[in-house]
Amino acid sequence: MNLKSAFGRKILYLGVLVVMLVPLFLLGQPATGKGDRAGQLAEMRERFNIAESDLGEISPASETMKLASLGMRGVASTLLWNKAHDFSVRHEWDRLKATLNNIALLQPHFDRVWEFQAWNLAYNVSSEFDDYRQRYNMVGEGTDYLTRGVKQNRHASRLVWYTGWFYGQKLGMSDERKQFRELFADDEVWHEELLGEGIAVDSPEARGPMGKPDNWLVGRLWLNRGYDLVDSGVKIRRQTPINFYETGPKWRFKHAEAIEKEGVLDERAQNAWELASEDWGVLGNRSIPVTAPFTIKLDRIDELKRQRDEKDEQFIELVGDTTQTVRDELISKLSETERELLNRPLSEMTGDEFNLRRGAEFKTKPARADVARRTDPDVRLRAIRLAGEIDDLEARINKTEGYRKQINYQYWKTLAIAEQEERTVRARRLVYEAEKANADAELDKAIELYEESFAIWADIFDDYPILIIDDTAEDLRDSIRRYAIAIDSQEFDEDFPLKTFVEMMDEDGYMDPDLYEKVRETQAAKLEERQKEKEAEEKRLAEEAAKLEAAEKAKQQEEAESEESDSGSESESSGSEQMNQDEASEEPESEAAESDEPESSVEETDETGESSDSSDAETAPEESSTADESDAADESSN
Repeated sequence: MNLKSAFGRKILYLGVLVVMLVPLFLLGQPATGKGDRAGQLAEMRERFNIAESDLGEISPASETMKLASLGMRGVASTLLWNKAHDFSVRHEWDRLKATLNNIALLQPHFDRVWEFQAWNLAYNVSSEFDDYRQRYNMVGEGTDYLTRGVKQNRHASRLVWYTGWFYGQKLGMSDERKQFRELFADDEVWHEELLGEGIAVDSPEARGPMGKPDNWLVGRLWLNRGYDLVDSGVKIRRQTPINFYETGPKWRFKHAEAIEKEGVLDERAQNAWELASEDWGVLGNRSIPVTAPFTIKLDRIDELKRQRDEKDEQFIELVGDTTQTVRDELISKLSETERELLNRPLSEMTGDEFNLRRGAEFKTKPARADVARRTDPDVRLRAIRLAGEIDDLEARINKTEGYRKQINYQYWKTLAIAEQEERTVRARRLVYEAEKANADAELDKAIELYEESFAIWADIFDDYPILIIDDTAEDLRDSIRRYAIAIDSQEFDEDFPLKTFVEMMDEDGYMDPDLYEKVRETQAAKLEERQKEKEAEEKRLAEEAAKLEAAEKAKQQEEAESEESDSGSESESSGSEQMNQDEASEEPESEAAESDEPESSVEETDETGESSDSSDAETAPEESSTADESDAADESSN
């Protein structure tokens, strides 16, 4: 190989590189914004919404770091992750936060970066501080880190959900939840930041009973933003839909439980439970994707069963005796032992025999499709269609029941209904006051309040037995233990209201799983019965109120009529009195008229000027005689 040939190859390679730059330039040419056609890569980014502006806010610093890494972004990110771990171990928090910022700049659209490091700050790093205020600040750093991730990944529904989950789980369920909730309620700086992110912390939806933002309700607003994002067409990634959708309504429940534990035991607590029940109802009517080619609605289970039963009756009527014919054929294929077990009473079987019988029953249950194909040709097509519809309904029922059990749907629904009742709030208030009196060493008062509350709780558990597996039941068990200490006795009388409840709990306070399952199965019937009782009670109260209102109206009408009659009689009597007075007044007037006649004649004579002197002469002697008589009377008296 000579130098000339080597130089020629270099020139050739350089020429190939120059030629390759031309298609690369044409493919990657960005849009100029002046109507010129962009390159194919830019058009594809726009078509699939993966351009930087579509993914989130554009960060110039992030783009600069990507270019500066010269294609070694993965290596640089790995080194930074290792450095972040080292800084965390050495408790160099400022350097840790700076390193996390650099990682976010290098990998802004890798949502696991935001999740992991936010968790690291809020959970791992915060636990290194002794003062709960410092731990609270570090939790704030973690949530702020997540918020930045949401800004740069506006289509990452998982990040939005995770942010809402942080507000509830970390601020509301940690060991310092009492202090954290108080600090968050008064943290105006944090509230302003949330308002800037579009979270309406100044709305009633975010404010608790004291009129301040509540962490559970603020977290729910974040979760609702995630739900709106998914409803707009964004897919749920790295999370099951049922878990994604259940969290928001559950945060309502947690809010109601939290304010009750903080002593808010009045109509505000009832209102919180009503809102929680409404949110749970919204979840029950939401179409939720499942691992099947259909969606389900959790609250539609009864409707699905009703449709299944109706179609099953139609199918049985349509196929006639074909079902029994197919079943007889299946029974004939069983072993002699299995056939014998099908006819033996259950009480005479061992455990193994019972399991064998169940297997035989499963084998001899005819498939509807097989029965439909064996039925009369005239109705065969309709039978096959009905069999398919019934199988589809059963698949939906099985999925719905499975998801309901997964999130304990019936329990939360029952809890919301039970907690709305005034007696439940009163029972909680009595326990709260009893605990306070017990802490203040007012034992007599505490015992009285305990016993009053236990009687109410016994009635509640009778109507809602599923509540015995609630966290409330564990708290109540602790209250019963303190009550036993107060009365200085570990034995309870036979008439103790919660004696059955105490016996059902084991020494650790846990419920038997089999008993739990039995209670859950019977709760639906209990709930329906209780609903009917409440409706009947409301109807009775409404009827009584209507009767009282009618009686009150009748009474008012009678009073009005009596007042009118009284006023009429009074007017008649006053009229007669007025007439008598008028008659009496007419007599003196007539006399006065008669006495006025001479005066008028005198006046007339005066006016004419006749006999005026004679009249004066006649009155003068009368006056003089009167004066003489009075003088004589004075002399005689002297």
